Amino acid sequence: MKIGLTTYSFDNKDFREQLSSMLKNGIKPDYILLHYGGKFKYNKGFNFLRKTLKQQRFKSLPFLLSYKKNKPSAPAKFKLSESDSKEVDNYISLANIINAKGINAPYTINKIRSLGVTMIACNGGRLHSDVLNISTAVFLNVHASKLPMYRGMNNVEWALWEHNEIYGTIHKISIGIDEGDILYQEKIDTSNIELKTISDYRQYCFFKSNEMMGMAIKDYFDKKLSFTKQDAPRAPIAQYYIMHPILKEYLQKRLAQK
Repeated sequence: MKIGLTTYSFDNKDFREQLSSMLKNGIKPDYILLHYGGKFKYNKGFNFLRKTLKQQRFKSLPFLLSYKKNKPSAPAKFKLSESDSKEVDNYISLANIINAKGINAPYTINKIRSLGVTMIACNGGRLHSDVLNISTAVFLNVHASKLPMYRGMNNVEWALWEHNEIYGTIHKISIGIDEGDILYQEKIDTSNIELKTISDYRQYCFFKSNEMMGMAIKDYFDKKLSFTKQDAPRAPIAQYYIMHPILKEYLQKRLAQK
C-alpha cells in the first residue's frame, strides 16, 4: 500500500504537522498531491470573499483587507519546532510531487487510480463522490473532537461549550460529513498547558490531533489498529454546525474568566 498526502500549499500548517508526524514514526510518504495549482490557487481567497458577501459578514473594506493580517499566528508551543520544520522541508525537496488542478478533477481521479492501493491524508478541499468511490484508495481526515459526538464545524468550541473533553480523531472520509470509520481516537489533555482563548484551544487541539496521524498509520500497517464503524448517528437536531458569533463571544468570556 502506498502512502500520500494532499495539500494546496507546502506552507499549510496541517499538512506540515501531519507530514512531520509520519516522518517521526518512520513513515515516508510515496507522494504529495499538490492541488489547486495554476488558476485554482486563488480558490481559497475567492471562496472566502464569496461567503463573506453572501453572509454579509463584513463591516467595512478594511475588514476584507486585514483578513490575513489580523489572523492570529500559532504560538511556538502549538507548532513544529525548527528542527522538525527543517526535516519536513528536506523531505519535500526530494518528494514525488503530483501536480493537479483540483482534488476532484478528472486528471486527479485517474492519477489516484493509477497508484494502486493507497492511503491518503487529505488537507484542503472537499472530496466529491467520484473521488471517494475510488475502490483502491482510503482517504483520511483529522478531526479535533470526539466522533460521533461532535461532527461538523466548530467542534472544539462545542466541546468547550458543553464542558466536555476534547479528543483527536483520525477517520476515513465518507460522503456524510465526519461519518467515516474511525482509525484512531485519543483524548487531548488540556489541563497541563495555559489556554486562554478559543484560538488557543483550536490551534493546540489541531496540533495534537495532527500529531496522531503518523502513529495511527504506522499502527495500522503493524496490524495494531483497524477501522471501526462509528456508533449510531445522533439525531439530526443534535448535529453541530457553525457556532453563532454571540455564542462564541460568550464562550470566549467564560474561558477568559477561567
